[in-house]
Amino acid sequence: MNRYQNYAELSAHEREGFDYRIELLNRNSPFTVVGIHGGKIEYGTSLITRAVAGDDLNCYLFEGLKETGNFKDLHISSTEFDEPQAVELVAASRACISIHGFKEREKNWVGMGGVNQKLRSAIFDQLLLTNLIDQVEENPLGRLPGIDAANIVNRCIEGGVQIEISYRLRRLLGIYPEHLKRFAEAIRHAIHNS
Repeated sequence: MNRYQNYAELSAHEREGFDYRIELLNRNSPFTVVGIHGGKIEYGTSLITRAVAGDDLNCYLFEGLKETGNFKDLHISSTEFDEPQAVELVAASRACISIHGFKEREKNWVGMGGVNQKLRSAIFDQLLLTNLIDQVEENPLGRLPGIDAANIVNRCIEGGVQIEISYRLRRLLGIYPEHLKRFAEAIRHAIHNS
């Protein structure tokens, strides 16, 4: 259960610039990459979000900065995440990609979700070619489908793609820059060819 049900509740109790920060880079791209559980909320998601955005795609990050308790205090579910700058940027975007993490420590897995089926499949196909993931199906988790219309990633014009990344894979991408580059470029290739 999240401590706060929306951004208004969170911002009334937590301090921007001290407990959390927002980073928004509007590059006037039709594509936006979001990491709403960045910083110390879900390890590695900020790094991956920035790598996928590169220097040409729009980038939005909500990052936890606390010494401890970031997930407990600052995690707002994707369907309830309504920080105004994020909502405005996403609404103006053709398609969005959101980067998330889940706890799996044994497998290099991604759980593909979101309502943009064409882009979702294209990204997954490219990720398979990297040999960085240990799976044959788009969402081996059997959960976290990311298809709710209220999900921040689906509020863009053509809907979005939610990518849940296992802890083990996030650690790998954080340790090896060449793996991070390969992973991000796979996603970017699919985006730019959509």
